[in-house]
Amino acid sequence: INCLEILFPGMQQCLQRNGSGPALHASTRSVSISTRRFQRRALRVHATAAAPSDAPPSVSPQQLNSLQQHLGSQKGSQVDKVVVDSSLDTGSAILVAAKDVGAGEALLVLPDSQWLTPQAVSKSAIGPHVQDLEPWVQLALLLIHERFVSSSPAWAPYVRSLPATPTSPLFWSEEHLGMLQGTQLMENLQAYRAFFQAKYEELLGTDGLLSNQAPSAFPPQAFTYDNFLWAVATVRARAHPPLEGGAIALVPLADAVSHRRRPNAEWKLKPAGLFGRAQQLVVEATKPVRKGEEVSIDYAPAKLDNSVLLDYGVLDTTAPKPGYALKLSLPAGDRNLDDKLDIVELQGMEPTQTHVLTPGEAPSPTMMGFLRLIQLQGPDAFLLESIFRQDVWDFMCEPVSEDNERAVCQSIAEGARETLQGYPTSIDQDLAMLRSGELKSGSPEQAAIMVRLGEQEALDDTLQWFENRMQTELKKLVYYQERRLRNLGLVDDEGRTTYDSFFEDGIA
Repeated sequence: INCLEILFPGMQQCLQRNGSGPALHASTRSVSISTRRFQRRALRVHATAAAPSDAPPSVSPQQLNSLQQHLGSQKGSQVDKVVVDSSLDTGSAILVAAKDVGAGEALLVLPDSQWLTPQAVSKSAIGPHVQDLEPWVQLALLLIHERFVSSSPAWAPYVRSLPATPTSPLFWSEEHLGMLQGTQLMENLQAYRAFFQAKYEELLGTDGLLSNQAPSAFPPQAFTYDNFLWAVATVRARAHPPLEGGAIALVPLADAVSHRRRPNAEWKLKPAGLFGRAQQLVVEATKPVRKGEEVSIDYAPAKLDNSVLLDYGVLDTTAPKPGYALKLSLPAGDRNLDDKLDIVELQGMEPTQTHVLTPGEAPSPTMMGFLRLIQLQGPDAFLLESIFRQDVWDFMCEPVSEDNERAVCQSIAEGARETLQGYPTSIDQDLAMLRSGELKSGSPEQAAIMVRLGEQEALDDTLQWFENRMQTELKKLVYYQERRLRNLGLVDDEGRTTYDSFFEDGIA
């Protein structure tokens, strides 16, 4: 969500209003703790080992060839180290190395004169009407104008190369969306739709800003909501760091490079032109790339598979990055809220935080500290006194008390149980479907199951971690009071008081 906010300012507020994933609440359903998660992970690797790489939303090789030829004739462009090929699995166009390329060598070079930027929009027919809008909106509106109103020689080859229907779940059928029931991906998809619908109404609806101010420049038959959704989804799918936010740009051909979690290339900005005043985007090899090998970058290294699928419409099934983004907030009704807000502010943190739950990994120390702060109450609340203000976060990073640690474990375990109940299938059922051999590689069905499975695995492993801690470890942990006594030399490492001999020797 934070990454999306870089591209689409205002999305964060919309997600907060509409929900940013299933909330974690209490439940009583039990889940056994076993070694099943290790078995299923091995089965999952076996099930996806032969799955294909994922190219950007489907484009025909002919369209991409035409774009490459056009760019090859432009000054400053270097596009001869790649060739257009067809994916063996999907038939869509991909870029492969035209010859062996060493690490650090450029596979593609595209000068900023070939980028689609807000500056380019300003020179178009709609430029005078959109100059005060957000940069991503400007790009989306120009795409609509170029595709549905009047194409220009400069951008026609690029726009023709763009897929008519992006592969983001925003464009899936109701049948395929049904497979996402209960997932965090579905919650975020609904928030996206609400945000884009609101933005469309603001600009192009019956009483929209552009509809009223320049109706001839934005004919309603071309600037429909469906076309607007196509355009904004295209901008999202093809904008990559470092060309995002205020520096957003679409880079023809470079944005056709495939997505891989273990890529062989990366996007780099480099100076160009006289005195380095211009820029060029270089797709640079990060390792040796053999002739005929698919060129790939990681679209979003920090994002989970569910976010990558929603934003870019792709999924690298050979190297999944499953998980669940858990949002935690300091409760508004907490009687100690002001003190807790001071503490997180001192640490440079926010009162609402998102923590990634990953299958097979323990919760992060920061997440555990924040959970303990949320649950800090009763006899433990003395740690919120101002005298401890500079040290209290350090206290939270270790167990505070048995009651506090139990409350932390219960809150997450109960919430994870209820969230798991919202999925239409179980982990074992999803694994069985992946192993069945009936799923088409790169299909919405395969993507939905893998995302759904990844979220459930993360929640199930988190549930088991907290249940195990609650059932077997709480009595063994060292809590604040004992740590304090140890620091004062009043308790030894075995938990025994150091002044017992004082009484045993009769000195008292």
